Amino acid sequence: MPRYAHPKTAAHLEPVINAFGNLTRVAIIGFLAQHGPATRGEVATGLSIGVATAKHNLQLLTDEGITSQDPPATEERNGMRVQYLLAREEVERRYRLLGEALGVVTEGD
Repeated sequence: MPRYAHPKTAAHLEPVINAFGNLTRVAIIGFLAQHGPATRGEVATGLSIGVATAKHNLQLLTDEGITSQDPPATEERNGMRVQYLLAREEVERRYRLLGEALGVVTEGD
């Protein structure tokens, strides 16, 4: 069974890597940043990916707090099309954490 390295500094970076460590999720973040709120079908079409792939990755991003749903999953939707919105402040916060971990951004930049 393979052994995985877990550096001491890695724990606070897990959410950063979960969001930015996948090409599809990075593409979705970029798409929403450029185009604003979109349905999963619009994301899939805009990125030339399958709807199931968009759905899966949008759900992961929502679970991570990078995107939110309108209407929220807690509300009854009754056939309404769900739009995904980018949580820009959270993206910026995690991007800054990644830059600090890589040593290319200092705290407070």
